[in-house]
Amino acid sequence: MAETNAPETSPRVGATAWSALGVLVIVYLVNFMDRQLFAVLQESIRADLDLSDSQLALLGGTMFALFYATLGVPIAWLGDRTDRVRLIAISCAVWSVFTALSGAANSFLQMALARIGVATGEAGGVAPSYSVISDYFPATQRGLAMGIFTIGAPLGLMAGTILGGAVAGAVGWRWAFVLIGLPGLLLAVALILIVKEPKRGAMDGPEDAAAPAPKPLQALKTVYEKPSLLLLSLASAATSFAGYGLYQWVPSFLQRSQGFSETQVGVLLGPLFLLGIFGAIGGGWIADRLGRNDKAAYAFVPAASVALCAPFFLTAVLVTDGGLSLAFIAIPILLGYAWVGPTLAAAQTLTQPTMRATIAAVIAFFNNLIGIGLGPLFIGVLSDFLAPSLGEGEALRIALAMGVGMFGVASALFVAAGIVLKRDLKRMGKA
Repeated sequence: MAETNAPETSPRVGATAWSALGVLVIVYLVNFMDRQLFAVLQESIRADLDLSDSQLALLGGTMFALFYATLGVPIAWLGDRTDRVRLIAISCAVWSVFTALSGAANSFLQMALARIGVATGEAGGVAPSYSVISDYFPATQRGLAMGIFTIGAPLGLMAGTILGGAVAGAVGWRWAFVLIGLPGLLLAVALILIVKEPKRGAMDGPEDAAAPAPKPLQALKTVYEKPSLLLLSLASAATSFAGYGLYQWVPSFLQRSQGFSETQVGVLLGPLFLLGIFGAIGGGWIADRLGRNDKAAYAFVPAASVALCAPFFLTAVLVTDGGLSLAFIAIPILLGYAWVGPTLAAAQTLTQPTMRATIAAVIAFFNNLIGIGLGPLFIGVLSDFLAPSLGEGEALRIALAMGVGMFGVASALFVAAGIVLKRDLKRMGKA
């Protein structure tokens, strides 16, 4: 028999919560759109600035991730103590300005500085959003709410891919950064005007809501001391290692190995990212449903989704027909975000309200440093290594195929997290 848990008696979710979630989804969309823009335009950037695959990986992955992950923790710690909505708005304005400035880069160093600026802004956008959502939605609906928030990622990937290819085809890659980046300033203003800062712990028990603000290093200690949080962090990092390699390098793969143009990549690949909406919402909804009887579902649903990604992604990069590649890539895109909502919901429920943004940032630190930082770099360095003997197109194909193994590692870590998740929640009286 299912055990009753306290959040079941939380206040009902009203229109204010749903409107706040809707605006945060749009902000997250712009976050990913600006991030994906570099991946779509990197072949033009590579030719114009005379860059290697390793340098592209550093710009799109490692250097971005280093600042994004490192700054995310102190910014989130600040978010646990200040107005989170205003912090997200300021962050949105910063990354939008530096996205536009990317179009002025004339060297590797100048582009690196612009990418660091984008990373600095985006570091303050996501973790505080998780905290805000958790104060608008009770634990029993957080999987769905986080899943809905996550659709901003595939929508942003789609928008960045379509708009990047179209605008670059019309006016060049430099103006694409400017024209797509600057509208984010208007969104930052809209966020402040529409979304109200919620009361911390409003959807949690009185003991959680009254908990004192933690010391700066307590969040890291909490992750280490709760095996489920640690395993969820490692599983997320392994998933992102494979996933970000896909998102950064598939546009180049379709151009180099399958003969697509930059515009064709935008038109044909971009709409496929809409499939991620179904995976993101479906993953959270399924985990909420199954989680009523077994909290391990919040880890087992992600385990199943990432395991299914591996064979389809491998087939997509090994076939030589571009149409078949797109068909097989569609499945990993569909399932690629099904893990996010359940994972974030579990992590937020495992965490006291006054520490949620910081805990999310600690998890994101490992996720982004390993995922964004090393995933694209692994593929870029391997591609450069293989290019002299195989040619640029085949080298990138093999490098992408080699990255698939991390999906299997991620699935195993999610299973391990599920095994200990219910035990950790029981100790907190939330099972």
